[in-house]
Amino acid sequence: MKFFDLFFLFRLFSVVVYFILASQGGFYLLSFHKVLQNLPSKSFIEIRKAIDQVIEAPLKILYPGGFLMMLIWLLIAGNTPDVLGYGLLILSFVLLATDLALAVKVSIPLNRTIHNVVTQSGGQATRIQQKWLKFIFIRGCLSISGFIFLILHMMIQA
Repeated sequence: MKFFDLFFLFRLFSVVVYFILASQGGFYLLSFHKVLQNLPSKSFIEIRKAIDQVIEAPLKILYPGGFLMMLIWLLIAGNTPDVLGYGLLILSFVLLATDLALAVKVSIPLNRTIHNVVTQSGGQATRIQQKWLKFIFIRGCLSISGFIFLILHMMIQA
């Protein structure tokens, strides 16, 4: 296989990984955010605990993997003369990096707190619920925007 063919496959796989990450944000923004917002705190805590048991392991692979793939893509495409196309790729990478940074700095610690919250703790559970929903909304907007910029980059390159 030629380098070009390998780079095409690499980019395709990177887009799929980014899509998976952005689709999580899309799912929250389209419906699940409102559902979780309207739930009593006790139910929210119980659902978050159940979801984390399933989603935590794949995301521990997908987020760093997606970040690394986008970084490699940036480095390989760095000699691209198309400033607009390369700028969209950089923007896509920055938005993914920001999403990952918020996950590490805010969401993961919040998820740990959620795992330790006793559901009868009323006020504390409500504050945690609101903070979690605020940051998942922000992260969803970041990941979806980054994916759109990545698709625009690919369209310009095509």
